[in-house]
Amino acid sequence: MAVGVEAAVESVELEALVEKIPSLIPMSSTLYSLAQERFNKIPVSNITLGGSTTRPSMRVPFRVQGGAAISQGTGDGDNLGSGNMSVWQAFVLQPIWNYGVNQISHLTKLATNGKKRGLISVKAEELKNSLDSMMAGVEALMYGDGSGAITQIPSTATVSSSSGTGNQTSYITGVRAMLFQDNQVVQIFPSEGGAVRGSATVSINDPVTSTLWFSTALPVGTVAGDYIMINGSSGALGSGVLGTTSWNNSATSGTQAGVNRATYPSRISTPSINLNGGSVTASLSQRIEALLGRAMGKDNQTKDSGIYLFPEDQAYAVGTTNYYNRQITQNSDRAPNNEVPDTSRKYFQRRFGDRDVHVSFAQPSGRIDMLLTSEWTLGELVPLQLYDFTGDGTYSMPVPSSSGSWTSSTQFIYEIGFNMACSAPRHQLYVTDAAQPTI
Repeated sequence: MAVGVEAAVESVELEALVEKIPSLIPMSSTLYSLAQERFNKIPVSNITLGGSTTRPSMRVPFRVQGGAAISQGTGDGDNLGSGNMSVWQAFVLQPIWNYGVNQISHLTKLATNGKKRGLISVKAEELKNSLDSMMAGVEALMYGDGSGAITQIPSTATVSSSSGTGNQTSYITGVRAMLFQDNQVVQIFPSEGGAVRGSATVSINDPVTSTLWFSTALPVGTVAGDYIMINGSSGALGSGVLGTTSWNNSATSGTQAGVNRATYPSRISTPSINLNGGSVTASLSQRIEALLGRAMGKDNQTKDSGIYLFPEDQAYAVGTTNYYNRQITQNSDRAPNNEVPDTSRKYFQRRFGDRDVHVSFAQPSGRIDMLLTSEWTLGELVPLQLYDFTGDGTYSMPVPSSSGSWTSSTQFIYEIGFNMACSAPRHQLYVTDAAQPTI
């Protein structure tokens, strides 16, 4: 039903008996929306050529090495020596294009057009639904490492191919299923930059059981440790959107946006804390403060800003550790009539260590990132929008057939061309291997 045939909408035609149609598709609040509010947002060009030299469309400069170092002397006619000066570098990036295509048959539109035929107008409804789906796809990329990888299959995952039929032909359990979309074609790579094993089609994502169901067989040889990547990616590091895990990286080798980390040891690496399976406690904030002071200096003003990205498991764990495990007297919460007061809380905490918390179901489990948003830039060649087929406001077009004719279906497409840049990875911080509670 992925091509939008009428069978997909029969349940919302005339005889349907509910007034409000629920959606069973899991969605999460997006880092893209947060970036629109808090990151620097600039329009960027495409890559150009100047004098037969490729010129990047995004250049993010930073001071990477100091100069004028101190030395001792006598002041009595001695040699002052020769000096040095600062070194500046720049990250270079390019916008990455992504599409979300929706296809609807002619009969589908007619069968649901008007209140006498259906409860909804499928075309209008799918404009909204497709935008939500596109946002979910962009969300997954914004946490990525720049290769187009949506996630790496954990060593603890179970991989089963061709063990069933239909939407349960294959499955992978133990993955971050929220990162994927129903009917999404993905590629499987044994390693980043390696040769692709092949592609598969996700039928259903189930974040509750951490399961990805597939309507196709998985590529031969798919195993735990493989990378599941967005369709169309080459799999090479730097070829996709440079997400948070690309910039917040403690690696000291390899390149980051064209800059060799080894040339400036640790200077463009992000400080990190490995909890080795320990729980996040309130005192972690002070540990972070000490590490940021080492990385940035006490008087660096950016240390007073920043926002935490929490996965839902850590948002739950922090609440349990820092609130429910304490003896807290809450006179203001006394219930009437001598009832036992309700000490439970409905929502996750919105602050940690006096910084805002953004809870995301796409953030890697057991990991917390701290972003100094003033040093992050969202470079957009094309903002998230409907694709204009002709340049004059034509947002829907007929779908061609393989025979060179046309089908009785039309399609519209959401598009985005963007990338993310962090001017100072050294000023960020991330925490890994936090204890994951049972949910």
